Amino acid sequence: MHIRSVSLKTTRLALALLSASIHADDMVMVAPHNTKVLFENDRVRALETLTKPGEKLAMHSHPARVNYFLHPLQERITYEGKPPRDYALKAGEVAFSEAVKLEVVNIGTTEGHNIVIELKDNQHRVAPMH
Repeated sequence: MHIRSVSLKTTRLALALLSASIHADDMVMVAPHNTKVLFENDRVRALETLTKPGEKLAMHSHPARVNYFLHPLQERITYEGKPPRDYALKAGEVAFSEAVKLEVVNIGTTEGHNIVIELKDNQHRVAPMH
């Protein structure tokens, strides 16, 4: 009984540590003061993000997602393992991205304000009609 109890505790601890490491680079965990969860279910998560000029969002990850930019924004993005690249985005612009790990810096003079719709999985896709 004692061995089983220790084993169960060890298993629970290992699962908790694995879960923490998986979610440690989630944008909400990395930048909680910049990110607000607007909606979440088993298929999508909607985030609102705000960044002041000069503000940096440390390396974080996203699953496949759609970004909708509410304000014009100039940002420098460093994708994991790649050199930084600058982007100029217009208010109302929409962009799709596959899953990524990145760092973002607002290099402009305006506050960045965007909505991020993260796609959680592809299991619920409707099969194409033939």
